[in-house]
Amino acid sequence: MTLGRSRLLFGMGIAATIAGAARVPAQAPRYAARHDTLRYTVLNPFRLYWLHGDDTVGPDQRELSVESHVWDGPAERPRVTIRNQLLDVSRRLQHHVFALEPNGRLRTIDGGPPKASQLSDFLLQLPPTPLRIGTSWTDTVRADGTDAAGPELYQVIRTYRVRQLVDTLGAHDVAQVDAHGTVHYRFGFLVDSAAHKIAWLDVAGPDTEQYLYDPQAGRLLGRRWTMHLVGRGVAPDAPDTVPAGLESVEVVALSDTPLTRFLLEPLPGADTSLTFQVSNRSIILLHTTSRTKTKISASLARNDGLVGIAAVDVNAASITAYHATWTDSTSLRTQAVIVRSGSLLLVRHGQPDTSVAIPAGASWGIADYAMNELLTPVLLALPRDGAPHPVAIFRPYAAHWDTGTARVRTRGNFIAVALQLANEQNPETMVFTKDGDFLFGDNAGPIDSRRVPSDARRMGHLQAALAAVGH
Repeated sequence: MTLGRSRLLFGMGIAATIAGAARVPAQAPRYAARHDTLRYTVLNPFRLYWLHGDDTVGPDQRELSVESHVWDGPAERPRVTIRNQLLDVSRRLQHHVFALEPNGRLRTIDGGPPKASQLSDFLLQLPPTPLRIGTSWTDTVRADGTDAAGPELYQVIRTYRVRQLVDTLGAHDVAQVDAHGTVHYRFGFLVDSAAHKIAWLDVAGPDTEQYLYDPQAGRLLGRRWTMHLVGRGVAPDAPDTVPAGLESVEVVALSDTPLTRFLLEPLPGADTSLTFQVSNRSIILLHTTSRTKTKISASLARNDGLVGIAAVDVNAASITAYHATWTDSTSLRTQAVIVRSGSLLLVRHGQPDTSVAIPAGASWGIADYAMNELLTPVLLALPRDGAPHPVAIFRPYAAHWDTGTARVRTRGNFIAVALQLANEQNPETMVFTKDGDFLFGDNAGPIDSRRVPSDARRMGHLQAALAAVGH
């Protein structure tokens, strides 16, 4: 389910000053098929809620995503392909092609009529007259469909007014448009397929929006909405129809930074795993891994938008180099480790280089927390005799060594590792295939968590491995 039906492209930080005598575009505005790509960040805090007596059911939620808009097509029939990447452990990716009229009205989505379950309202609907201060117009957007709960509806009626024209540092004018209207939204979603449990809402209420539109470029530069819709519905955990509501504030920021481009790139590797918290079975990390004889790449994504991609260069059982890129969705940080004789040189953007000595007498590797697949060549090269062997792990993000011991045993076609670090009370259990696929991790602290494959093929390997290990 996506609540960001309307892509709110506002807050991109356009350097602008209010023009004392703004230039007025002479022609009616229209969207231009410039055959280019625009990129955005999308922040959508929202809440779906249901009222049960004095209790309100439904937590506050926050979706963060990045989008690319690729424009093409002829002037009279522009087209935009939107790719939206959600930045949480689901990594939901949406990809749709929109055929438009020049004023922004949708003709088709993916070749068919617009549906309420799709992104049917992401542009300012332009008037047939030039944009001047005080220009006003009214527009209706409606899309129907069918979902798990039955008929689905998205309808919004807005009145727009050009509040002012902004001179973007002498380049050309941008129109600031305010909109007020009403939204009627009806949708449902499947909660439990086995039990045929469905939740739904049918809500309506006021909608307030702001837009920035560049008539010379034919581009919507900014949009923000605020709405609180109320009505009725059935909650995910109860069968009765009760009062319900939707609160949503969404902002999309135009952004062509290296950070946004990085977040739009796919995570490396086809092997995918999930880390879940044992106490409540909630998924807290998504992992992907790519392996060759000379390189291992790993990524992790967290629900708050943190993404990290790291890689080690490998020569047999030795690590020869390390590099990583991290983002918390607001900044981009790079790291590299250069391996020298007896030491490592940690290189971090914006910080002085740091030389650290390699602990003597221990097998060593480089891996940040929750990326133990990067330790595979080191751990699998240890004697598989069940005896404790000294190991050291350099954590580039924290810039320190963890030391301890590893016990390695062969169990059938699998390899079991018990990693006991000096700063941990209990060991971490890991299970690998003989060719180096990291199938399982059981971490006792600081959060009791487990890492397992997310695909059926590798889960089958894990089940066979756990039976062999006796876990």
